[in-house]
Amino acid sequence: MTTVNQGMSVEEIKRVVAQRVANAIEAIAIYETKTNLAHKSMNQTERKKEEVVENAINKRKWESNHNGSLSQQNKGHKVPRAH
Repeated sequence: MTTVNQGMSVEEIKRVVAQRVANAIEAIAIYETKTNLAHKSMNQTERKKEEVVENAINKRKWESNHNGSLSQQNKGHKVPRAH
C-alpha cells in the first residue's frame, strides 16, 4: 500500500473521491427531478388559471347573450287578443 498525506493510501483516496462523486451525481439527479416537478406543477397551475379565466369569460358572454335575448323576447311581442 502506498501511503500519502494524513496516512491515507491511494486506494482509500480513490474510494473517498469515488463516493463523493457518486454523492454529487445523486444530489444533482434529485435536484433536477425536484426542479422538473416544480416546473410541471407551475405549468399545470398556469393552465388551470387560464382555463378558469376562459370559463369566466365564456360564462359572461353566454349570460349577456342569454339575458339580452330574453329581454328582447319579452319586449314588443304582445299580440292583442280578443276576449
